[in-house]
Amino acid sequence: MTYFLLALALIGAVLLVYAMWLRPWLKTKTWAQGFFAWIEPFEVAVFKKSETMLVSRLLELGSLIVGGYDSIAIFATSYDMTPITTRLFDLLHVAPDLRGVAMAGFVFALARIMSFLRKRTTKPLEVVAVASKDVTPAVAQALVAAEVSKDEAVAAVNDAKAA
Repeated sequence: MTYFLLALALIGAVLLVYAMWLRPWLKTKTWAQGFFAWIEPFEVAVFKKSETMLVSRLLELGSLIVGGYDSIAIFATSYDMTPITTRLFDLLHVAPDLRGVAMAGFVFALARIMSFLRKRTTKPLEVVAVASKDVTPAVAQALVAAEVSKDEAVAAVNDAKAA
């Protein structure tokens, strides 16, 4: 069970790195477009091609694991997660008296990541989640019009702030 939970944590960390840095970088590379064509149906189904939604899904998964553990712990009193958290915090060289603060800091860091991703978001989720195969000429024209009107709205707000 220890290795299973560690594997889940590793997968979560890899997905977080993918959402924060790897995916935006890969989007700029022409050689990676085949990967995105292949993975697009999964991205649309699971997190609507939105990095913010991907991090949100990771938080949901983490809370389900913690909630599931807490539910099982009531009946399986010998089931103890302390060895896992101890090994993890020992690996990270976190002093025993600071482990609660470190966990709170981790949750805070995830919240900051969500804020960063939200600030970077420029399109509605429905626009981001459209699959490439579903982009007809009419849809493409509407997307361009939406982008232009968004830019005009941002410029108007910036002008109002400057005045």
